[in-house]
Amino acid sequence: MEDLTEFHPTHCNTLAYSSSKGSIRLIDLRQSALCDSHSKLFEEQEAPSSRSFFTEIIASISDVKFARDGRYLLSRDYMTLKLWDINMDSGPVTTFQVHEYLRPKVNCCTRGSYYLKF
Repeated sequence: MEDLTEFHPTHCNTLAYSSSKGSIRLIDLRQSALCDSHSKLFEEQEAPSSRSFFTEIIASISDVKFARDGRYLLSRDYMTLKLWDINMDSGPVTTFQVHEYLRPKVNCCTRGSYYLKF
């Protein structure tokens, strides 16, 4: 799984960095060029009891894009599109479900240990 970066459309020193763990970090390159610290973290908290290897795969962000004005981020994972306001890191503004017809099939896979971690 790969990590994705997207530069802010109007502030060239700011970029969004998304990970396969389902989080997005907003980084100011004036503070550090190593990307080892972030100024904001965007992620939805999930109960530890509901986490599994398969839910981590589903939460993996496959794309992230800034809006033209740079105020919003749109992230895409396997089951949702999430719209984030960069001024509000408590949670997404809205979530759009995609592939909802697959959710029952995905839920049956999370009950067993069908996937091995390498």
